[in-house]
Amino acid sequence: MSDNEDVEILLSSERELHGVGEGDGPVAMEMQVPMGTGMQQTGGQESSKTTGIVVLASVMAALGGVLFGYDIGIVAGALLQLQITFNLSCLQKEIIVSSMLIGALVGSLCGGFIVDQFGRRFAIIVNAVIFFGGAIILAVARSYALLLFGRLLVGFAVSLSAIAECIYISEISPVQRRGLLVSLNELGITIGLLVAYLVNYLFMSVDNGWRYMFGLSALPAICQGVGMLCLPRSPRYLMLHKEEQSAREVLQKLLATERVDQELANIRLSVSTEHDHTLFDLFRPLDNMRGRMLIGGGLVFFQQFTGQPNVLYYAPIIFQSIGFHSNSAATLATVGLGVVKVVSTVVALVCVDRAGRRRFLLAGATLMMLSIACLGIVTHVGVHLAAPDTCRTSQNLSPPNETRLMDGWSAAGNVQSNLSGGLVGADAMASFAVVTTDSAPVSSGSGIAKYVCLISLMTYVCAYAFGFGPVTWLILSEIFPAGIKGRAIATATILNWGTNLLVSLTFLDVLGAIGTSWTFISYGFICFASILFIYVFVPETKNKSLEKISKELNNRGGYFFL
Repeated sequence: MSDNEDVEILLSSERELHGVGEGDGPVAMEMQVPMGTGMQQTGGQESSKTTGIVVLASVMAALGGVLFGYDIGIVAGALLQLQITFNLSCLQKEIIVSSMLIGALVGSLCGGFIVDQFGRRFAIIVNAVIFFGGAIILAVARSYALLLFGRLLVGFAVSLSAIAECIYISEISPVQRRGLLVSLNELGITIGLLVAYLVNYLFMSVDNGWRYMFGLSALPAICQGVGMLCLPRSPRYLMLHKEEQSAREVLQKLLATERVDQELANIRLSVSTEHDHTLFDLFRPLDNMRGRMLIGGGLVFFQQFTGQPNVLYYAPIIFQSIGFHSNSAATLATVGLGVVKVVSTVVALVCVDRAGRRRFLLAGATLMMLSIACLGIVTHVGVHLAAPDTCRTSQNLSPPNETRLMDGWSAAGNVQSNLSGGLVGADAMASFAVVTTDSAPVSSGSGIAKYVCLISLMTYVCAYAFGFGPVTWLILSEIFPAGIKGRAIATATILNWGTNLLVSLTFLDVLGAIGTSWTFISYGFICFASILFIYVFVPETKNKSLEKISKELNNRGGYFFL
């Protein structure tokens, strides 16, 4: 079929929908699309329908988010028992925690190629197999080396999960529900993390409970892998690889209408105009790829440098300052923080398609700025928060001369939380979990000041959970051409992990140089810079097809505030 025939199909469908004739003027010059794959938004009732198979596929893909959050959060409780079972030193414990970062970096380097070359669904299935393998290896591990290998595998899967699942969901979703469905992955992460904290609490006193903690993640991995085998591939990917008949069959399953020819023609036209991008094109002006990377890289940068990982490093200290002195009480308080994140993510999930991406990012960054500045001011004048001795345990397994070394490693691994954007300080909780009650940090100040700290922290977590957390990865799944989308998002995840590591490694040095309060206040200034960046550079993508978003990005110089 020729491009002219494709255009005629699109125009005829639009005239039929709006009830106008050929002489009534151009009604489809600025057509929008109901499907994330490039399918036209018709404006009628049909366009807003979301079929059951789309919902099922999105939920099944989002199980990877549950695995992501669970495997990051579960190490907090497992370390308590691992240190006794394997007689681990501080350095060994932190290597276990930080080994996931190495696996994630490797996953980022090759995950984009897997997604672009072999397909989104294939990558998700591979991801489920790796998650399953990592869970089994960790559950049956008899040596420290096997533990590290299992954590490396899980880290690889975590990275591949973040790349593949958002792309897959965005390419099968209706435009008017794309934000909601893509955000299911972020909701899955927060739920997985919350479940991990609850499992930690339940198995904390069970002999070899760490084996059950690690092994339980095999169940959702099996469910996801088997489920994805029965679900369709992305029609966008199929068209990119010249499998038009397969794409047609997939569209017939995904669409609630019979307008398959129109949708297929639209995808074909879009694919025919796309360049065959290479990885290096991401940093060139061709199709404004450099501008797109500026948007994606900037959002990922501010995810980390607004202080999310390191602020949560102090969450347990704030809990202790208002009376959560025991490990079990602090664990339950942490569960409460996880609930706040889940609720906030649900709000974003439900409202992001109506309110828009920019509004959520701007509102979230503004609340983060105000809450972190308030936390900094109160800790300066009202409450003194002392850093925990993260190396000491109730069993006193670590010699005193390792304490400072542990602090350094804790900075390196103290919340490798944010590939997805904003988990609840899993590794910070792991560090906290091994602090003894008799060595709890000393705090001073009025009761009101302490509760202001708590409210500020809750507000900060809430703002991150409905702003940078889900919306960053939603926008990343929307702004890049389909042919290079996997490699583009993989590049962003490398930046994400790299900046996370940089922020974590320098955290203790910054604390020593300017103090806790001014560290928090400086994060407030960075939040202000992120507001300016979002206002100037980040486009609004709600209710727009992926093709229309790409066209606008091609034609603009990168400023979206007008």
